[in-house]
Amino acid sequence: MGIRHPLISEIAKDTYLFNEFGLCNHYLLVGTERALLIDCGMGYYDLRATVERMTDKPYDVVITHGHPDHAGMMHQFERVYMNEKDLPLLPWAARTDFDLNEFHWNNRLHVGDWSVWEVTEDMINRGSLDTQVLPLNEGDVFDLGGRRVTAHALPGHSAGHMYFIDDGSRIAFTGDCCNYNSGTQFAASTFIRDLNRLLAGYGVTYDRIFTGHSTYCGNLDVQSHNIEVVRGLVEAFRSLLRGDAVIGERRMQLFPDKPPHKVLYYGPVVRYPHENDSGPLVCPGFNADKLWEDGEAHIIP
Repeated sequence: MGIRHPLISEIAKDTYLFNEFGLCNHYLLVGTERALLIDCGMGYYDLRATVERMTDKPYDVVITHGHPDHAGMMHQFERVYMNEKDLPLLPWAARTDFDLNEFHWNNRLHVGDWSVWEVTEDMINRGSLDTQVLPLNEGDVFDLGGRRVTAHALPGHSAGHMYFIDDGSRIAFTGDCCNYNSGTQFAASTFIRDLNRLLAGYGVTYDRIFTGHSTYCGNLDVQSHNIEVVRGLVEAFRSLLRGDAVIGERRMQLFPDKPPHKVLYYGPVVRYPHENDSGPLVCPGFNADKLWEDGEAHIIP
Protein backbone atom coordinates (compact mmCIF):
# COMPACT_ATOMS: atom_id res chain seq x y z
CA MET A 1 0.00 0.00 0.00
CA GLY A 2 1.29 3.46 -0.95
CA ILE A 3 1.44 6.58 1.19
CA ARG A 4 -2.00 8.18 1.51
CA HIS A 5 -1.21 11.43 3.29
CA PRO A 6 1.19 14.34 2.78
CA LEU A 7 4.52 14.01 4.53
CA ILE A 8 5.17 16.80 7.04
CA SER A 9 8.69 17.55 8.28
CA GLU A 10 9.84 20.13 10.81
CA ILE A 11 12.75 21.85 9.03
CA ALA A 12 13.29 24.43 11.81
CA LYS A 13 11.58 25.22 15.10
CA ASP A 14 7.85 25.68 14.42
CA THR A 15 8.56 25.57 10.67
CA TYR A 16 7.01 22.75 8.65
CA LEU A 17 7.43 21.49 5.10
CA PHE A 18 4.37 19.76 3.60
CA ASN A 19 5.32 17.34 0.81
CA GLU A 20 2.10 16.88 -1.17
CA PHE A 21 2.51 13.40 -2.61
CA GLY A 22 5.81 14.28 -4.24
CA LEU A 23 4.30 16.95 -6.45
CA CYS A 24 5.13 20.14 -4.57
CA ASN A 25 6.03 21.68 -1.23
CA HIS A 26 4.22 24.21 0.90
CA TYR A 27 5.18 25.53 4.31
CA LEU A 28 3.62 26.43 7.66
CA LEU A 29 5.41 28.93 9.90
CA VAL A 30 4.11 29.36 13.46
CA GLY A 31 4.94 32.33 15.69
CA THR A 32 3.83 33.24 19.19
CA GLU A 33 0.82 35.22 17.92
CA ARG A 34 0.04 34.13 14.38
CA ALA A 35 0.97 31.62 11.69
CA LEU A 36 1.66 31.85 7.98
CA LEU A 37 0.98 29.28 5.24
CA ILE A 38 3.19 29.69 2.17
CA ASP A 39 1.52 28.23 -0.96
CA CYS A 40 -1.57 26.06 -1.37
CA GLY A 41 -0.38 23.00 -3.26
CA MET A 42 -2.28 21.01 -5.87
CA GLY A 43 -5.48 19.74 -4.27
CA TYR A 44 -5.15 16.13 -3.13
CA TYR A 45 -6.02 16.51 0.56
CA ASP A 46 -7.69 18.81 3.08
CA LEU A 47 -4.92 21.38 3.54
CA ARG A 48 -6.99 23.68 5.72
CA ALA A 49 -7.90 20.95 8.20
CA THR A 50 -4.26 19.90 8.35
CA VAL A 51 -3.09 23.44 9.12
CA GLU A 52 -5.75 23.87 11.80
CA ARG A 53 -4.78 20.61 13.45
CA MET A 54 -1.20 21.84 13.68
CA THR A 55 -1.92 25.28 15.13
CA ASP A 56 -4.79 27.02 16.89
CA LYS A 57 -3.39 30.47 16.07
CA PRO A 58 -4.94 32.78 13.47
CA TYR A 59 -3.05 32.52 10.20
CA ASP A 60 -2.59 34.14 6.82
CA VAL A 61 -2.11 32.41 3.48
CA VAL A 62 0.36 33.69 0.88
CA ILE A 63 1.00 32.37 -2.63
CA THR A 64 4.40 32.63 -4.30
CA HIS A 65 2.88 32.57 -7.80
CA GLY A 66 -0.29 31.62 -9.59
CA HIS A 67 0.55 28.19 -11.00
CA PRO A 68 -1.74 25.26 -10.13
CA ASP A 69 0.81 23.43 -7.97
CA HIS A 70 1.05 26.53 -5.75
CA ALA A 71 -2.47 27.99 -5.83
CA GLY A 72 -4.45 24.78 -6.29
CA MET A 73 -6.17 24.69 -2.89
CA MET A 74 -6.67 28.44 -2.43
CA HIS A 75 -10.46 27.95 -2.44
CA GLN A 76 -10.24 26.13 0.88
CA PHE A 77 -9.52 29.55 2.46
CA GLU A 78 -11.55 32.74 2.80
CA ARG A 79 -8.67 34.94 1.69
CA VAL A 80 -5.15 34.64 0.33
CA TYR A 81 -2.39 37.11 -0.56
CA MET A 82 -0.91 37.02 -4.07
CA ASN A 83 0.84 39.52 -6.31
CA GLU A 84 -1.73 41.12 -8.61
CA LYS A 85 0.46 40.54 -11.68
CA ASP A 86 -0.37 36.82 -11.39
CA LEU A 87 -4.14 37.36 -11.23
CA PRO A 88 -4.51 36.51 -14.96
CA LEU A 89 -3.42 32.95 -14.08
CA LEU A 90 -6.62 32.54 -12.04
CA PRO A 91 -9.05 30.79 -12.06
CA TRP A 92 -7.12 28.29 -14.23
CA ALA A 93 -4.64 27.60 -11.43
CA ALA A 94 -7.35 26.83 -8.87
CA ARG A 95 -10.01 25.27 -11.06
CA THR A 96 -12.31 22.73 -9.43
CA ASP A 97 -12.51 20.14 -12.26
CA PHE A 98 -9.75 17.88 -11.04
CA ASP A 99 -9.52 14.10 -11.23
CA LEU A 100 -7.29 11.15 -10.44
CA ASN A 101 -5.92 10.94 -13.98
CA GLU A 102 -4.51 14.42 -13.50
CA PHE A 103 -2.80 13.28 -10.31
CA HIS A 104 -1.08 10.48 -12.21
CA TRP A 105 -0.18 12.84 -15.06
CA ASN A 106 1.32 15.42 -12.70
CA ASN A 107 3.06 12.79 -10.62
CA ARG A 108 4.81 11.21 -13.58
CA LEU A 109 6.07 14.64 -14.63
CA HIS A 110 7.47 15.52 -11.24
CA VAL A 111 10.19 12.90 -11.25
CA GLY A 112 10.63 9.44 -9.80
CA ASP A 113 8.45 6.52 -8.77
CA TRP A 114 4.93 7.92 -8.54
CA SER A 115 3.65 4.53 -7.33
CA VAL A 116 5.11 5.35 -3.90
CA TRP A 117 1.88 7.28 -3.32
CA GLU A 118 -1.66 5.90 -3.28
CA VAL A 119 -4.20 8.60 -4.04
CA THR A 120 -7.88 7.88 -4.65
CA GLU A 121 -10.64 10.07 -6.06
CA ASP A 122 -12.20 10.71 -2.66
CA MET A 123 -9.01 12.43 -1.43
CA ILE A 124 -9.20 15.27 -3.96
CA ASN A 125 -10.14 18.56 -2.31
CA ARG A 126 -9.82 21.75 -4.33
CA GLY A 127 -12.14 23.77 -2.09
CA SER A 128 -15.25 25.74 -3.07
CA LEU A 129 -15.05 29.03 -1.16
CA ASP A 130 -15.35 32.39 -2.91
CA THR A 131 -11.79 33.34 -1.96
CA GLN A 132 -10.78 36.97 -1.64
CA VAL A 133 -7.38 37.63 -3.22
CA LEU A 134 -5.52 40.41 -1.40
CA PRO A 135 -2.54 42.24 -2.93
CA LEU A 136 0.99 41.09 -2.08
CA ASN A 137 3.85 43.48 -2.77
CA GLU A 138 7.58 43.96 -2.30
CA GLY A 139 8.40 44.68 1.33
CA ASP A 140 5.14 43.43 2.85
CA VAL A 141 5.80 42.02 6.33
CA PHE A 142 3.85 39.35 8.19
CA ASP A 143 4.52 39.69 11.93
CA LEU A 144 3.87 36.30 13.52
CA GLY A 145 5.10 37.26 16.98
CA GLY A 146 8.75 36.47 17.61
CA ARG A 147 9.41 36.20 13.87
CA ARG A 148 8.78 38.41 10.87
CA VAL A 149 8.37 37.19 7.31
CA THR A 150 9.12 39.65 4.51
CA ALA A 151 7.86 39.35 0.93
CA HIS A 152 10.15 40.09 -2.03
CA ALA A 153 9.47 40.21 -5.75
CA LEU A 154 11.45 38.09 -8.22
CA PRO A 155 9.51 38.02 -11.51
CA GLY A 156 10.60 35.66 -14.25
CA HIS A 157 9.04 32.25 -13.67
CA SER A 158 5.81 34.25 -13.57
CA ALA A 159 5.11 37.97 -13.81
CA GLY A 160 4.23 38.32 -10.13
CA HIS A 161 6.47 35.74 -8.50
CA MET A 162 7.28 36.46 -4.83
CA TYR A 163 9.61 34.85 -2.30
CA PHE A 164 9.70 35.15 1.49
CA ILE A 165 12.50 35.51 4.03
CA ASP A 166 11.74 34.45 7.60
CA ASP A 167 13.95 36.08 10.22
CA GLY A 168 13.00 33.43 12.77
CA SER A 169 14.22 30.32 10.94
CA ARG A 170 16.58 32.31 8.66
CA ILE A 171 15.11 30.45 5.69
CA ALA A 172 14.21 31.89 2.28
CA PHE A 173 11.10 30.27 0.81
CA THR A 174 11.52 30.83 -2.92
CA GLY A 175 8.77 28.93 -4.71
CA ASP A 176 9.91 28.38 -8.30
CA CYS A 177 11.88 31.57 -8.94
CA CYS A 178 15.31 29.91 -8.66
CA ASN A 179 14.95 26.16 -8.60
CA TYR A 180 16.15 23.35 -10.88
CA ASN A 181 13.68 24.20 -13.65
CA SER A 182 13.60 27.95 -13.63
CA GLY A 183 13.58 30.34 -16.57
CA THR A 184 12.17 33.72 -17.40
CA GLN A 185 9.88 35.29 -19.95
CA PHE A 186 11.26 38.73 -19.08
CA ALA A 187 14.47 40.63 -19.67
CA ALA A 188 17.48 38.48 -18.76
CA SER A 189 19.32 41.47 -17.34
CA THR A 190 16.49 42.26 -14.94
CA PHE A 191 16.27 38.61 -13.91
CA ILE A 192 20.00 38.60 -13.12
CA ARG A 193 19.68 41.72 -10.99
CA ASP A 194 16.79 40.19 -9.01
CA LEU A 195 18.70 36.93 -8.51
CA ASN A 196 21.71 38.91 -7.30
CA ARG A 197 19.46 40.71 -4.84
CA LEU A 198 18.40 37.31 -3.49
CA LEU A 199 22.04 36.18 -3.35
CA ALA A 200 23.01 39.31 -1.41
CA GLY A 201 20.89 38.13 1.50
CA TYR A 202 22.51 34.71 1.76
CA GLY A 203 24.30 34.43 5.10
CA VAL A 204 22.99 37.87 6.04
CA THR A 205 19.21 37.51 6.33
CA TYR A 206 18.92 33.78 5.58
CA ASP A 207 21.12 30.67 5.65
CA ARG A 208 19.02 28.11 3.76
CA ILE A 209 16.64 28.02 0.81
CA PHE A 210 13.57 25.81 0.48
CA THR A 211 11.73 25.84 -2.84
CA GLY A 212 8.40 24.64 -4.14
CA HIS A 213 9.88 21.34 -5.37
CA SER A 214 12.78 20.20 -3.22
CA THR A 215 11.23 16.79 -2.59
CA TYR A 216 9.93 14.53 -5.31
CA CYS A 217 8.11 11.27 -5.88
CA GLY A 218 10.16 8.35 -4.67
CA ASN A 219 12.67 10.70 -2.98
CA LEU A 220 11.50 11.42 0.55
CA ASP A 221 14.59 13.29 1.70
CA VAL A 222 14.07 16.79 3.08
CA GLN A 223 16.85 18.89 1.63
CA SER A 224 17.49 22.60 1.47
CA HIS A 225 18.25 24.16 -1.89
CA ASN A 226 21.89 24.49 -2.93
CA ILE A 227 22.79 28.16 -3.25
CA GLU A 228 25.06 27.20 -6.15
CA VAL A 229 21.95 26.67 -8.26
CA VAL A 230 21.14 30.38 -7.88
CA ARG A 231 24.72 31.33 -8.77
CA GLY A 232 24.50 28.95 -11.74
CA LEU A 233 21.36 30.71 -12.96
CA VAL A 234 23.08 34.08 -12.75
CA GLU A 235 26.03 32.83 -14.77
CA ALA A 236 23.74 31.13 -17.30
CA PHE A 237 21.89 34.34 -18.06
CA ARG A 238 25.13 36.33 -18.11
CA SER A 239 26.37 33.95 -20.80
CA LEU A 240 23.18 34.63 -22.72
CA LEU A 241 23.83 38.38 -22.60
CA ARG A 242 27.51 37.90 -23.52
CA GLY A 243 26.51 35.87 -26.55
CA ASP A 244 28.41 32.69 -25.64
CA ALA A 245 25.53 30.69 -24.17
CA VAL A 246 24.89 27.10 -25.21
CA ILE A 247 21.32 27.07 -26.51
CA GLY A 248 19.34 24.06 -27.63
CA GLU A 249 15.78 22.83 -27.94
CA ARG A 250 13.81 20.61 -25.62
CA ARG A 251 10.24 19.50 -25.16
CA MET A 252 8.93 20.81 -21.87
CA GLN A 253 8.03 17.87 -19.62
CA LEU A 254 4.89 19.65 -18.44
CA PHE A 255 3.62 19.96 -22.02
CA PRO A 256 5.16 17.08 -23.97
CA ASP A 257 2.73 17.44 -26.88
CA LYS A 258 3.76 21.01 -27.65
CA PRO A 259 6.63 21.85 -30.01
CA PRO A 260 10.07 22.09 -28.40
CA HIS A 261 11.25 25.47 -27.19
CA LYS A 262 14.64 27.04 -26.63
CA VAL A 263 16.60 26.06 -23.54
CA LEU A 264 19.74 27.46 -22.01
CA TYR A 265 22.21 24.76 -20.97
CA TYR A 266 24.54 25.28 -18.05
CA GLY A 267 26.24 23.46 -15.21
CA PRO A 268 27.65 21.48 -13.71
CA VAL A 269 24.90 21.38 -11.09
CA VAL A 270 23.51 18.18 -9.60
CA ARG A 271 19.76 17.92 -10.09
CA TYR A 272 17.05 15.35 -9.59
CA PRO A 273 17.02 13.07 -12.64
CA HIS A 274 14.13 13.03 -15.06
CA GLU A 275 13.55 10.46 -17.75
CA ASN A 276 13.53 13.19 -20.42
CA ASP A 277 16.71 14.90 -19.21
CA SER A 278 20.24 14.38 -20.39
CA GLY A 279 23.37 16.40 -19.89
CA PRO A 280 23.63 19.49 -17.68
CA LEU A 281 20.90 21.45 -15.98
CA VAL A 282 18.61 23.31 -18.35
CA CYS A 283 16.77 26.56 -17.95
CA PRO A 284 13.71 26.49 -20.22
CA GLY A 285 11.24 29.17 -21.09
CA PHE A 286 13.42 32.23 -21.58
CA ASN A 287 12.66 34.70 -24.34
CA ALA A 288 15.88 34.90 -26.33
CA ASP A 289 14.53 37.86 -28.32
CA LYS A 290 14.07 39.99 -25.20
CA LEU A 291 17.41 40.16 -23.42
CA TRP A 292 17.07 43.76 -22.24
CA GLU A 293 14.14 45.95 -21.28
CA ASP A 294 13.24 48.55 -23.90
CA GLY A 295 15.68 51.45 -23.66
CA GLU A 296 17.89 49.69 -21.13
CA ALA A 297 21.65 50.03 -21.45
CA HIS A 298 23.30 46.85 -22.67
CA ILE A 299 25.29 46.24 -19.52
CA ILE A 300 25.70 42.77 -18.05
CA PRO A 301 24.74 43.10 -14.37
